[in-house]
Amino acid sequence: MVFPVKAPYTVSADIVKYNGDAFNRHPDPSYLLQKKRELDAMGNDLAATANDAIPLVQMMGNYCGLNNATDIRTIALACEEDLAILHKGKLVSICFCFPSGFVPAQKLGESFFGLHLPVADGDNLRASSEKVAAIISRDGALFRRHVWTVTSLPGLSQHPAYQRPAAAGIDDLCFRTETQTTVGIAGDCCLFFVKVDMHPLSVVWEDQSKRNLLLESINSMTASTLEYKNLHHIKEILNNHR
Repeated sequence: MVFPVKAPYTVSADIVKYNGDAFNRHPDPSYLLQKKRELDAMGNDLAATANDAIPLVQMMGNYCGLNNATDIRTIALACEEDLAILHKGKLVSICFCFPSGFVPAQKLGESFFGLHLPVADGDNLRASSEKVAAIISRDGALFRRHVWTVTSLPGLSQHPAYQRPAAAGIDDLCFRTETQTTVGIAGDCCLFFVKVDMHPLSVVWEDQSKRNLLLESINSMTASTLEYKNLHHIKEILNNHR
């Protein structure tokens, strides 16, 4: 299990160079089934492509071994990862079956800065967004980043249409991570691969060192970050079960 928790908690473009595969070449069929269910349920919310971005979608398809694909949904249904394409600093295609609290299709056309505009305490991230977008779009550039949260919504999708169950204790919570991998291609294009993982929080809680780090991190969050990540009540639960 990936455990990217750091303390104190900060919001930054903490990308690191990466040398492995951008996506899992042997996807778990259960992931693919869950993605199909989400697309069947709310596909118009989850996927969108700019009219002039079809060649870039084909480029992503070629990268993923699907040489005839012209619909990003087709590519996404063959990968565990959620997918997006950034071209000249703007989002031109996306298929996020497991979004983290937003409606993916509504992000189409936004700049890298705009994509992170709602992030609480994200001034440093937004300030560096133009530079980061240029770096990750360099031909051959490969970077990875992890983000995490704790949630009472157990499904891989955290779509805002899904109501978050009330939580009373550790057993009602899940530890959610995103492994975000970027591939620069053709000089001004960046392919995004986002792998979502969910684990019962109890798995983390059993490890004293992870428990302590998680508590230290969440207790260092500002009120605005706690609000943005829906963690005010969860913070109380964690501290009451320490």
